[in-house]
Amino acid sequence: MPVVPVTFVSLTSPKTVAENKLDLLTQLSTLGFPALSWETGSVPSGLVEIQAGSLTQFQQAQKLIAENGLNDFATGDALTELADQVYDNQRFEGLSTTGYVRLTDTANAGPFTFAASSVSFSVGLGSPLRFNGIADAVTGLSSVTIPKGSSVDVVVQAVSAGSQFNVAVGTITTFARGTKPGVSVTNPSDWLTKYASGQQGTDAETDAQLQDRGRSKWGTLGTGSPEKAYRYWAETADQQVKKVVVFTNLGIFDPGRVDVIIAGAAGPVGGTVVANVQNYIAPAQIGGERIPETARAVVSSALANNVAVTATLFVQATFNTVAFQAQVLANLQTYFAALDIGALVSRERIIEVLLYPAGLSAGVITDATVTAPATDVQLAYNEVAVAVPTLTFTSV
Repeated sequence: MPVVPVTFVSLTSPKTVAENKLDLLTQLSTLGFPALSWETGSVPSGLVEIQAGSLTQFQQAQKLIAENGLNDFATGDALTELADQVYDNQRFEGLSTTGYVRLTDTANAGPFTFAASSVSFSVGLGSPLRFNGIADAVTGLSSVTIPKGSSVDVVVQAVSAGSQFNVAVGTITTFARGTKPGVSVTNPSDWLTKYASGQQGTDAETDAQLQDRGRSKWGTLGTGSPEKAYRYWAETADQQVKKVVVFTNLGIFDPGRVDVIIAGAAGPVGGTVVANVQNYIAPAQIGGERIPETARAVVSSALANNVAVTATLFVQATFNTVAFQAQVLANLQTYFAALDIGALVSRERIIEVLLYPAGLSAGVITDATVTAPATDVQLAYNEVAVAVPTLTFTSV
């Protein structure tokens, strides 16, 4: 029998049982076995069927072994082990969003004193995006007091891990538990960064993200610490970091300085994250463990460019539910989360994202009026886009 050359393609292309059976019958026929010996239901045919099944299982295992030893092809648990054993990169688990909400006694009915753990908040009635009270944001105590006619900030944490809880500014507006009469709730523009406990929620690291960290790590072997090295260090130092840009010679009077600008999926990151990345790469001085002796790395958070998204969506009444509205907001947040630092924020793309559910069923959204942004928004080199949505859903 001719020897078939073994290639990566052949190793990673398992055949079906039927294909293997046909190959076996063809080989047996070539060797002189009569075709009538292999009628369906006969003992020889059954033996060939068993061998064909075994071959397919072997080829599938062969594919796994061939692919799971390579960073660009490995997936799932195999990629997790490969990244750990070969690249010393451990897959990141998800983080729970931690921020703060502001409670205001709008009805002058206070004061109110209660345990922070007795209240929860959500993005609209019945929304699964819920946040539990943790503590008074200023005192750190579990007891919270809202003075009469005044406000208090309360640290909150999402009920589970995931980036979907990095909700837009001003969207946490409802008590899910522990309602206080005459008290309003909102999440201000700095709700994820004002206090040291702030933390952007993250999803578990995807295969693509882990593969990218593996590729980027090769840059750390360069004697001049190329851009990929700084990006790898930033993403490894703190898993809240999802966006990184690296610049050299931003200031002509500071040669050798490398600026590393970072952001999370939801926008700017807090001082704790900046410090984590700065200290991981190198202290704010010339030289360090990871960078050249004559270089100086300076880490900073990207600045927020709050992009107002104002629109009225006309939705069929049967579809105009809290869940539907939450999905539209989530789609918008996903678009903004994918924008790089310094990117172009496309007005046309925003409209497409808002209208995306219209394609899921005919006539779900019958019309839409988008008044902001009026044009595309070009971010500066050190800016990250943060959506500030004002969406009105009108039933028709």
